[in-house]
Amino acid sequence: MAREVFLDGSDLRAKRRNPWGVLGLSIVTLGIYTLFWWYYINYELRDLGRVKQVAGLGENPVNSGVAFFLGGFFGILVLYIPMIWTVVTTTRRIQTAHRVTHQSNALNGWVAALLWIFTLGLGGIVFTQYELNKMWDRQPEAPPIRPGAGLTDADLAHLAKLRELRESGSLSEAEFNAEKARLLSGNTTQAAPTTSPPGAADD
Repeated sequence: MAREVFLDGSDLRAKRRNPWGVLGLSIVTLGIYTLFWWYYINYELRDLGRVKQVAGLGENPVNSGVAFFLGGFFGILVLYIPMIWTVVTTTRRIQTAHRVTHQSNALNGWVAALLWIFTLGLGGIVFTQYELNKMWDRQPEAPPIRPGAGLTDADLAHLAKLRELRESGSLSEAEFNAEKARLLSGNTTQAAPTTSPPGAADD
């Protein structure tokens, strides 16, 4: 139903999901799956913004998830305002993401609005995931996780430290990619240098 892709060649990932599968799971679970889905698509958009180093793709996907929950389960009590807010902002984020990933056929806000309103949200779910897939289809596919080939907790912690060093400028992009490739290949016989900036304390 879903396959993972690397975001613009980074180690951050997104999922290409079957739009009709998302709708089916949303119906079967009475909307519970939709809450998790909404949180994760905003999480993926935020990560895309960080990879592309552009603003406007969100910073806190938890807020989007909470707003979707309030609007979906307490709609009348809150006048559906949180739901409308998060649908509008997420749609705008996808439009921004389409621009920065150079999509030739960007999301049409009017079509999205009509689908969300006149299909009671069902068409909006399908349309939203379809528009996300237009971007994820162009991203490199992440390799499947093989038994015994996953990263250990120490590897994940080391990778997180490497990202911090890269963002601070203490580690070049080439050095970061080389060490990441070493970890993913399972070669742990030699570690790349990960010196911290002068005066910086270890986490």
